[in-house]
Amino acid sequence: MAIKLARTPGSRFVLGLGLAAVETFLAVFLSGAGHGWNSPLLVSVILWIVAPATLYVTQQNPPPRSLLFILAGIALIADFILVKGTIVEAAALPRYLEVNGAAGMIIMAAWLFLWALWQVLVVRALFAGRADPSDD
Repeated sequence: MAIKLARTPGSRFVLGLGLAAVETFLAVFLSGAGHGWNSPLLVSVILWIVAPATLYVTQQNPPPRSLLFILAGIALIADFILVKGTIVEAAALPRYLEVNGAAGMIIMAAWLFLWALWQVLVVRALFAGRADPSDD
């Protein structure tokens, strides 16, 4: 018996909201009451829109390329904000890891994985559409 997870547009939307909730929850832990890595909390706000939108758009056949390009643009801007904020907060990261140890590393790795997930899905959908010979 196959598990049918997120097969309908509604379930994809709900899964996207769930992923946004988990990622925001992890970002709260990363911020450490304002003394940790705060940039993930700032950029996690957009996940409440882009995660459900990504899961919905990438599963359409064919996915609307204009929306994929918009999501890719959002990803670039959000990654820039994340990197810039991380550079500013670089002094706090070693202290965060010292205080939280392995649990801090796991939370950081989980957040980074989930952050990259929606972006990988968008890029994959963009390149999959380019490989389709019927677009010529």
